[in-house]
Amino acid sequence: MTDQSASGPLRFEVLGPVRAFREGRPVDLGPAKQRAVLAVLLLSPGKPVPTHRIVDAVWGDEPPENGTNVVQKYVAGLRRALDPERSPRTPGELLTLTDGGYVLQTGALDAEDFRNRLARADAERRAGHLEEAARIARDALDLWHGEALGGLTGPIFDAARTRLVEERASACELWAEIELSRGGFAGLVSELSRLVQEFPLREGLRAQLMIALHRSGRQAEALAVFRDAREYLLDELGVEPGERLQETHRQILRNEPIPADPAPPAGTAPAPVLPAPVSPSPVAAYPASPQIYSPQPYSPQPYSPQPYPAPVLGIPLPPRRDGIPWAEVILAGLVPVVTCGFGSWAWFAYATVQRRALREAIPLVCYVAVWATVIFLWLVDPSPLESDYTTPSEDAAILLQLLLIPVSAVHGAILAAIPGDSRQARAQRYMARQFAMINPDGARQAGIGRPDLLRTFDDGGLVDLNHAPVPELARLRGVSPIEAHHIALDRYQRGPFTSPDELAQRGLLPARTVRRLTPWLVCVPPEQTAL
Repeated sequence: MTDQSASGPLRFEVLGPVRAFREGRPVDLGPAKQRAVLAVLLLSPGKPVPTHRIVDAVWGDEPPENGTNVVQKYVAGLRRALDPERSPRTPGELLTLTDGGYVLQTGALDAEDFRNRLARADAERRAGHLEEAARIARDALDLWHGEALGGLTGPIFDAARTRLVEERASACELWAEIELSRGGFAGLVSELSRLVQEFPLREGLRAQLMIALHRSGRQAEALAVFRDAREYLLDELGVEPGERLQETHRQILRNEPIPADPAPPAGTAPAPVLPAPVSPSPVAAYPASPQIYSPQPYSPQPYSPQPYPAPVLGIPLPPRRDGIPWAEVILAGLVPVVTCGFGSWAWFAYATVQRRALREAIPLVCYVAVWATVIFLWLVDPSPLESDYTTPSEDAAILLQLLLIPVSAVHGAILAAIPGDSRQARAQRYMARQFAMINPDGARQAGIGRPDLLRTFDDGGLVDLNHAPVPELARLRGVSPIEAHHIALDRYQRGPFTSPDELAQRGLLPARTVRRLTPWLVCVPPEQTAL
């Protein structure tokens, strides 16, 4: 008999580890790469995703030799898992192949459910039904069960994860605003304190925490929240708090009652909720512009390239200068010599951890293997201690060790002279992107993505496609001066970039070059100008 559960409706989850359920029962999605292929399709539900985009997202800079066949293999595995009753020779309805790529008909996706519930909560708030609005917003937040797209790495998944996290932060602000409107400020303090720790760049959450403390009669603590926020923003980004935070601070200093965000009277039609823009790219499925719950959503305006003055707060960082890290070069060259070759692998292990690149692990494995071979040759046929001669295996070990010392020293010094990525730089780029997404004005003031300016904030080496001058664009690896000029001309004629992927979509750079540069690129929206 046919298992009835195999024909039930499917529900997919990305607000946590990627999972699928059929009538409440988990579906075995197979190996990790197969789940990653499903995640790419879930980022563009109901839209065709080309095979090459799946390969880029899942394998990055190390694609398989025959990516099309490998993707077909994993898609076939997904069809067997998601639609087990379908005959292998009949076309599937759930996961189909079209001229534009693979299309997944999701049916139910927790991310879409999350957005729909938030839209309903906002509509209820505007209609004056605050209790119902708070309940729906809380239910939406309860859909999260871990880190979005948990366990998946790569630029496309990282960009989607960042966007989903920002949506969750905005949802938290909406929920807190509703609770403040209801007057439930006393119980909000602990929850908002936790959210401020989780989202330190969200000034809206800090302002709401100040309001909740002020209404609870804890004025001193509310003012302390502002001091902490100002200190954090100056230390980390070199910018002052935004207008909302400063206005809340002024109202508390004057001991003025701070009204809740007034909900429109019942019967007032809620503002329309705009659907997410359609994009052929999985990254653009979660665009970098603030979403509808932001108090001042960003809308593109005619672009006029203007230089931004260097920030004057704090101690300015000098403009970026490409140079050789001599201390690391000397260390990489000395370690094999000092350790007589037995530490020849040490710098390569450090570089692999810091730069997190597969190519750094290849020489590490080679030198560890050679080092192990030297040890083996010393031990396989040892000569007696009182002997005046060495065995052939010991002679081979000595010769191999003498070759290993200069080769590993020179190799390590050469690679150390080539600046690579680091864990600290990746963390700085992540924070800078988050700040640019939340506060574009502050990002422009801090000089994020502008290595040509004196800045107070180290952004980990980001380059802003919308504002960086041509010489800085030309310093990107794989970008010629002519291509840099075309990028600057294109952003002026056709408008600012919203995603690095647009470099390939507009025909300015090869897709492979864009994939390699994406971790170092940011698209800060230009300043809006009045028409």
